[in-house]
Amino acid sequence: MQATNILQKSVLTFAIALFSFYGLSQDGKPRQTKQDKIEQLKIAYITKELDLSTEEAEKFWPVYNDMNDALKEEKKTRRTKSQELKKNFETLTEKEIEEKTIAILDSEIAEAKLKKDHTEKIAKVIGYKKMVQLLRVEKQFKKELLNRLNEGQRQGPRQGQGGRRGQGGPNRPNRVN
Repeated sequence: MQATNILQKSVLTFAIALFSFYGLSQDGKPRQTKQDKIEQLKIAYITKELDLSTEEAEKFWPVYNDMNDALKEEKKTRRTKSQELKKNFETLTEKEIEEKTIAILDSEIAEAKLKKDHTEKIAKVIGYKKMVQLLRVEKQFKKELLNRLNEGQRQGPRQGQGGRRGQGGPNRPNRVN
C-alpha cells in the first residue's frame, strides 16, 4: 500500500512539473499569467502532499493566503528600503544610513513575527504536525520548480518557438517580454 502511495505521489509530481513547463514555455499571450499557473500548481501540490481534507482546506487556504500576502508586502517594503540605501549610499549621511539600516532590520523582525503569528493560526487549523510538513512541502515545491526551470534552460529552445532565446544567463531563466 505504501509503494502505491509513493508511486501516486511520484506520478502527480511528474505531471505537475510537466504541466508547469508546458505552460511556462509557451510563447504568445497566455490565458492566465505564469504566476497564476504556478500558484495553482502550488495549491494542488500542497493540498495533495499534506493530504488536506475538504474542511481543512476551506479553513487553511484563507489563513495561508493572508500570510503569503502579508509576507510579500513586508518583503516588498524591505526590498524598496534596501534599494534606496544601495542607490543613494554615497550621498546619504551617516545618520540616514543608520536610519535606513535599522528600518531594514525592523522589517526582518516584522517578517519573523508575521511568520510566527500565522504559523500559530495555521496550526490551529491543521495541527502542528501538518504545519511542520507544510514548511518541508513548500521547500520541495520551490526546489522542484527551480530544477525544472533549470532543466528547461539546459535543453535550449524547442521546436516551434522560433529558436529565440531570452536575456537569461546560464543559471537564470530567460526573460519573456
